[in-house]
Amino acid sequence: MGILDWILGRRAAGNPAEEAGASEALERIIQLTNPRLQYARRFRPRLVPAVRTAMDYARSMLASVPPAREASTQAWQSDVYMRAFFATADDLVRAFSRSPELRAWFDANPAAQEVSVVLSMLLVERKMLGVVLVGSELQRDVPQITVSFTDYRARICGPSESGLRQDIERRIVDQLALPGMAKAMEDQSRREILEQERALLRARMRMLESQGAGLTALGGQPVDAEKFDRLHADLAVNEQNLKVLATGSEALDYQLEQIRQVLASPQEHFFLSSKRLRLNSMNIELHDDDPQPAVNLDLQLARVPMPDAPAEMRTFVLTRFPRNALLPRGALLSEAARLLG
Repeated sequence: MGILDWILGRRAAGNPAEEAGASEALERIIQLTNPRLQYARRFRPRLVPAVRTAMDYARSMLASVPPAREASTQAWQSDVYMRAFFATADDLVRAFSRSPELRAWFDANPAAQEVSVVLSMLLVERKMLGVVLVGSELQRDVPQITVSFTDYRARICGPSESGLRQDIERRIVDQLALPGMAKAMEDQSRREILEQERALLRARMRMLESQGAGLTALGGQPVDAEKFDRLHADLAVNEQNLKVLATGSEALDYQLEQIRQVLASPQEHFFLSSKRLRLNSMNIELHDDDPQPAVNLDLQLARVPMPDAPAEMRTFVLTRFPRNALLPRGALLSEAARLLG
């Protein structure tokens, strides 16, 4: 299905593979968020259309991602992307070899000679003053922007590029369910705070009402009518706020609705974008009219929603990493020992 089909809401009617995929995605989302959601009113017919929308959106996003690039010492020599991402070929190999997920995948697939893996990075652009050759003269203190890539992650692995893309699609749909559940949990936490507040207000009310009883009658102050009225007003507001928050089956319906809304509007919570950079051999950004030798990089960026933190914007590329490039664990331990020593 293309992006136009997604926008217009067209889909293949009665496609068994799509129906099975939507059902599988629904079960994953229920288990990932709250298994009790299956007891919510009409949970399946309410969620399935939104799940399909999220699946179509994820598929359309992945269709725009370029084919996988080889990540190896040899590729670093010739691939301008790998040379921009890593200062040296050894840095490339170390970045992939340090991934526990990648190593675990090779351990679990001893016959595989390479792995398809998503490499994600943080793109860092720094402003600085540099030296530029203009004609035959050097100009100093020229504003420049240097580009570097850090925080390499190679965690999502697969046996092939097609299998990797399918896995990413599933992960996008699963990730979209989390912000909806987080919103529902925020309301649950607010309810707990309001219930604690209500208990405190009622306790203070009882204390005021009991003035004059017991030994306090020997020398206590008369009831403060203004304070008493203020507590009554605060308690009324508290009760009203609690009424807004659902409980029991209503809470399940509310949680389901929050997840449904996110899945039905995935473009508001997850998107891919592109960024073109023109870099020289030192990873310094150049203008289009700059005569220096340069390469153009078309980067893919993903805004990743995080349930408990601001969304991250990361550069990513699909890659193929060969088993024979994987550094032995002993080499990594020796390097770590040298750094610590």
